[in-house]
Amino acid sequence: MEIKSLTTPIGKFNACYINSMLARLVYINKQHSSYPPDIILQKIIDKFFANGKLNKLPKYYIEGTPFQLSVWKALIKIPKGHTESYSSLASKIGIPGAARAVGTACKLNPIPLLIPCHRVIKQDGSIGEFALGKANKEYLLAMESK
Repeated sequence: MEIKSLTTPIGKFNACYINSMLARLVYINKQHSSYPPDIILQKIIDKFFANGKLNKLPKYYIEGTPFQLSVWKALIKIPKGHTESYSSLASKIGIPGAARAVGTACKLNPIPLLIPCHRVIKQDGSIGEFALGKANKEYLLAMESK
């Protein structure tokens, strides 16, 4: 496994690669990373924070259950500046009533930011939780709504 570091406005990440494919973004917040910078992914992330768009995802390899993979695939389809409720997303993947399981899949998202789990909110429109912290979710949603 190869590990490289990233810096974002919401904190630092370690990018973990398997066979040159991104497998995980580990949020380390303000901790120091002893790994070399990830120049290519840093450019992609910088563009994301500059305009809220991901023009192209880096090659990635993620593992999960079939359910998790279907949730993560659906997350990629939520456009910038839009949100989707956990229950609506569950219906879209063909498993109505699985809102809590969708929330768990979002929490276990191995490459947050690139697979935009921050765009999923509660049915009542409230923001809900976020693995990287509620303040970061609010920041990301505000950034993308500009």
